[in-house]
Amino acid sequence: MHQAGDDAPQGSSDVVRVSTALGVPIFVRSENDLVSSEPESHPSSALIYSEPAQLDDISNMPSTVGLNDSGISVTDRKKGSKSSAQRKYSDRYGRSNSEHEIAAQHIKVQRQYLTPASRRRHLTDVDFEGILKIIGGCNKWQLIIYLLISAQQVPHAMFNLSVVYMMYQPDHWCKVDGFSRHDMEQMQQNSQLGANWTWERALESKIAFPFVANQQRGGQEWHEQCRYNDRSDYRELLRMNYSDALLAVNNTKPELVLCKEWEYDDSVMNDTVVTRWHRVCDDNWSRAHVHLSYSLGYVLGCMLGGFISDRYGRKPAIYGFGILSSIFGFLLPFAKEFEVFLLVRFLGAVCNEAADLAAYVLCMEVTGVKYRSMVGSLLQAPWACGYAFLALVAYMTKSWHTIQVISAVLHTASMILVHFLPESPRWLIVMNRVTEAENIIRSACHYNKSSLPSDLELVKHAEQKRWVKRNERPHFLHMFKSHTLRQRTLIVFYLWIATALVYYGLVIALSDQSAPGRSLFVGNFFLNNAIAGAIELPTLFGCVYLLQLGRKRSQMITLIGAGLLIGIAMFVSTKHYTTLALIFMLAGKVCIQSAFNILYIFTLELYPTVIRNSAVGLSSMVARMGAGASGYIAILSDVTLPIVPMIIFSVFSLVAGVFVLFLPETQDQPLPDTLQDAVTILKPDKSYTACVGFGTGAKSSFATPVDREEEDPTRMPPSNKIGFQGR
Repeated sequence: MHQAGDDAPQGSSDVVRVSTALGVPIFVRSENDLVSSEPESHPSSALIYSEPAQLDDISNMPSTVGLNDSGISVTDRKKGSKSSAQRKYSDRYGRSNSEHEIAAQHIKVQRQYLTPASRRRHLTDVDFEGILKIIGGCNKWQLIIYLLISAQQVPHAMFNLSVVYMMYQPDHWCKVDGFSRHDMEQMQQNSQLGANWTWERALESKIAFPFVANQQRGGQEWHEQCRYNDRSDYRELLRMNYSDALLAVNNTKPELVLCKEWEYDDSVMNDTVVTRWHRVCDDNWSRAHVHLSYSLGYVLGCMLGGFISDRYGRKPAIYGFGILSSIFGFLLPFAKEFEVFLLVRFLGAVCNEAADLAAYVLCMEVTGVKYRSMVGSLLQAPWACGYAFLALVAYMTKSWHTIQVISAVLHTASMILVHFLPESPRWLIVMNRVTEAENIIRSACHYNKSSLPSDLELVKHAEQKRWVKRNERPHFLHMFKSHTLRQRTLIVFYLWIATALVYYGLVIALSDQSAPGRSLFVGNFFLNNAIAGAIELPTLFGCVYLLQLGRKRSQMITLIGAGLLIGIAMFVSTKHYTTLALIFMLAGKVCIQSAFNILYIFTLELYPTVIRNSAVGLSSMVARMGAGASGYIAILSDVTLPIVPMIIFSVFSLVAGVFVLFLPETQDQPLPDTLQDAVTILKPDKSYTACVGFGTGAKSSFATPVDREEEDPTRMPPSNKIGFQGR
């Protein structure tokens, strides 16, 4: 502002304060004011506005203004007293002293909005859930995001679950010089093979392979797979009639020799990792190393994915790690050594998990509270589709090389679609990138055919900025800051470990890789695995309705149900009711799959925006401990009773179901934005009736102010807010 007079600039068009010769202000007005674009020269009274002027108007004010806090020139005031000229002016025009004070106060209010930082301190706070209610919590825009992410999830599931086929262990036997399948084929072509010889008869003859109890087949008698009878007359025996050869070796006791090479039954799979690097007999345990390497890759992927996604955004994490995952997918089939294969699969798992984690969090962050349980469940549908589609690809190719290449091609194609994903507006707001967030929100409104005020502007809460500056950015260690968060995190970790252990244990068992699978899961290998994947689809829709009971109750039902059904399946199998045992086993898999789906949603809702991706990532990371151990536990059936692995899985699932009792209910609650929100959102009700009683909700109560003070060592502001500002 400046005063009109001898020192005023001539022809100035931005005069906002004009004074008489006596120094008394006549009006307060800007040429670009909200009321009119035409300046008034002599208003009859002081202008009082209820809204501040635009930032551009105020920022254009001359720097030569000599206003103090009240808006009156310092030269016109001295120690708060009015000049006689001012008093005469007031009397002449009938203006009260209060009018001048109000005018000055209005100028002071306008000056508060001079900078963006000062404007943020004077906004009405509205959280992101309010924005979602305006644009639509689950509509066309969210559906597009869901479909784009689903296109990426299908090849991710194929890359993960291809272990079922690449680690398939076919029937095998020693490659004996003079008594191999290849030798028999050559002798038959040369008409040297004796009458009635077939390879199946050769295996059953005990001429080269004595029969022993096979633990993988429930202890039944089976031909020796790791040793053979050391004879020197195998070719002569093959030239004999089959019955004559049996009589010739009837009373002999040759020495047993360990295999150096093996032959494999190719009726199911022509080529697997097991047949490529002979992961049988003494190296049988190394099959579990493949599960372990992938699980360790998941661990690192959760750490990197959570950090990159929380720091640089959801979309860059999905896009960058997705491209790397495709590259490692193409490299995997060309590994020359088993150790190199493990390393490449480890690196692929790192990228796969990091991209999956960011994609899941992005989808949930743009979904409204009302639809979060439905979307969280249906996000697992691409996994089930990939599981079932993988069985079709494996059936048609029967080669792990081809399966892996097809998965990598699909993954690369999905990256083209991921390019069109938007960034999470919730994350952008938390990172104070409000302009980008506003553009994305307006785009969402366009797709959802909803409308926002034309003068909407998003701003980040000032207290959050000061907190971040004082405490640096929140990270996963804040999950252990308070007693409440620490206890909650440890319980969540166990739930993830137990759920992953049981789920992947059943995948291994039901994929014919261990004694339980070979004892119970009879029938076509590919069809059985296709069914195991397909039943997960109706499970997802069932989760949508199950979640209406509450997160705690549904989590308890699925975990305890899985433990009980697996136990029943093992009991029934001892009575040799294999069909009934198979039904209970599949029902247990349905329950543990449901528990996995619910656990993703539950964990995501338990932690705030500032560390949500890191929290879900860290939880998923520790889950890989269970996934890695599942391979070794399943192989225990090779040296113990077939029911031992299933008993372990059942116990882990039951204990996890009990631990859910100590977590808070998050159903119908807005996603917490800050650590304090996560601590004080709800208190867990550990009563039995509140969690599993019929007709009773999972009751909880808000924390008292005392609890909040004691359990908030970080003293973070109440919420990471955004605001509406009308101009």
